[in-house]
Amino acid sequence: MIKNDLWRWNYIVPFVNKHRYDEKGKIDLLRHIIRAYAQIRPISAHEGKRTVGKDTRKLLETVQIQISADSQFVYFIDCSKTLAIPGNVLSNFTIPYDKIVHGTFDKLATQAVGEDRYGQEAAQVIFGIRQLVDRILEALNEAPLSDVTRERRIRDFSVMLSQPASHFDEALQRILFFNQILWQTRHRLNGLGRLDRILGDLYANDIAANLLDREGAIEMVLDFLTQLSRYAEYKSDALQGDIGQIIILGGLDADGKYFCNELTEIFLTAQAKLKKPDPKTLLRVSTNMPVELLRIAVKCLTAATGSPLFSNDDVVVNALLDFGMPKEDAYNYCVSACWEPFIVGKSLDQNNIAMFDFFAALDDLLSEREYKDFGSLLEDYLRKNSDYFGHFLESLNDFKWAADPLVSMFTDECSEKRLDISQGSARYNNYGITTVALSNTVDSLLNIKRLVFDTNQYSWKELMRVRAKNYDGEDTLLADLRAFRCYGRDSVQASELANLIMDALAEKAMAYHNPLGGTVKFGVSSPGYNLQGKKKAADVSGRKNGEPYNTHISCVNAPYTEVVCFAARLNYKNQRFNGNVVDFFVSGDFLQKNEDKFVLFLQGAIREGFFQMQMNIMDSATLINAKAHPEDYTGLIVRVWGFSAYFNELPESYQNLLIERALAAERNA
Repeated sequence: MIKNDLWRWNYIVPFVNKHRYDEKGKIDLLRHIIRAYAQIRPISAHEGKRTVGKDTRKLLETVQIQISADSQFVYFIDCSKTLAIPGNVLSNFTIPYDKIVHGTFDKLATQAVGEDRYGQEAAQVIFGIRQLVDRILEALNEAPLSDVTRERRIRDFSVMLSQPASHFDEALQRILFFNQILWQTRHRLNGLGRLDRILGDLYANDIAANLLDREGAIEMVLDFLTQLSRYAEYKSDALQGDIGQIIILGGLDADGKYFCNELTEIFLTAQAKLKKPDPKTLLRVSTNMPVELLRIAVKCLTAATGSPLFSNDDVVVNALLDFGMPKEDAYNYCVSACWEPFIVGKSLDQNNIAMFDFFAALDDLLSEREYKDFGSLLEDYLRKNSDYFGHFLESLNDFKWAADPLVSMFTDECSEKRLDISQGSARYNNYGITTVALSNTVDSLLNIKRLVFDTNQYSWKELMRVRAKNYDGEDTLLADLRAFRCYGRDSVQASELANLIMDALAEKAMAYHNPLGGTVKFGVSSPGYNLQGKKKAADVSGRKNGEPYNTHISCVNAPYTEVVCFAARLNYKNQRFNGNVVDFFVSGDFLQKNEDKFVLFLQGAIREGFFQMQMNIMDSATLINAKAHPEDYTGLIVRVWGFSAYFNELPESYQNLLIERALAAERNA
């Protein structure tokens, strides 16, 4: 495995986790591993005077062009080639596609080229992109396409770099072209941005000129999404399906009006018809949004693809304004691959740089000494956890970012400053971290307070002894701990404690400055709740040794109405806005029978003030049957953390967790 090329390992891991190691599984596993290593032929930037720009040029000059007759669009990735770049490659963000839809790549190129190092690197990338366009034009003459499709694509690629897009389908093709270049050059988790806003005028113009109708647009968008759904194995990051191609729809404007258009509905409808895990959609919601759009979103949820995810502008935008962002940026936010707010075209922001564990400090304290009162325990925890967080933030300074002339050209201020984005030339250069186990920590502290200090049911030593033994033979106690879980319930005590714990971290976060001049943002949602929990001893929330931490903002003991009320009481200001997701299960049958009531619930939840929300529209019986008979459920899609995936392709531990959460949701329905 090539040094620093860790994503190659991530390419293999999903298959290692998935197979059960019967004879057929061993053969399949070996085949996948061999394919993973054989497919990726890196073009190294380590040798001699070669640079990222030169290697990008060479890559784009040599990738194999594939034009499918099954689509009206040209979209391909040569899975046998990628770049091997020293340092951490920027990922988990979106380029500003508006710059090449309503502007031109040639304008970006003119601003970037020059005699300095920045300009020379840009020139190499520009030459490679021009060569790729020329090669595609040659290939189109021989491609197995209808005459109409061939003429349209030749028209599009002839002006791909030199003129703004004139038509809706041309803009879609342009987005696909630059998207495939990002994937080809080893960028990961590439978002698409606010496509209803970017493309709205071109769509309206084509409709007005009778060049397009609504049904034709839906089919065109469906084809566009289908192309993006290809190459899932190549694109996947930590788990199969973790791809990050998220489309942002709707949103509140600075004047208080809610933006949406016909394309907002078309993208939601097409994504539901696609019936694939990726790309996914995120709908920015607000109390000012049309109720009819919310009804359409609920109907799309019944497609059970995990989309759309909801982001509450009434809360998110205020958190961004509190952070000091100008209105033009705060009201135009997108998100990174999952849900972390991100300002497109102005940010280096790396929003999934690391993960912090709230339980680690408490785990150490519970093993170190005996406490005589809850106040001392809480005081020590807040201090120790804050110290751990401070050391954790210091470790972020070790990250070194690879030069990225391609993304620099698309990012405001880089060409003006003549500095690569990796050198901190963007407007925003912040780090974003995710966190796990706040729920387990809050519930553990409250259970200790209740059992040891309030009711004296257990002495400190007794409770710590049974914890150390992983609650073996203590089924009654274990059931009591789980029944008393307060995080995610309508509990003022739990929300106040959660805010108190986060307040201490916020102080550290606001004082932190990374080497690029930015700061750090954190949230209380993370993909690591499963794997990180496996590394930790039992807590006092009812979680046994090696079991997963609780998921995002959720509670297995409470209906989703309580979870929403709890989420609304959390403080998301002071840099606590790097993803805060309410997560729950809803039965598909229940949703279909109660769509109107569910719309009312969502309206109330938005007004109450949750930050973000996602859900699985799934019942436990389906999941249990799918695990037992995977051959009958090849298309079953579930929401895993910030993305959707095929249930059959998940490791067994994730399958079991989803089943357990579905069962718990049904008990509380």
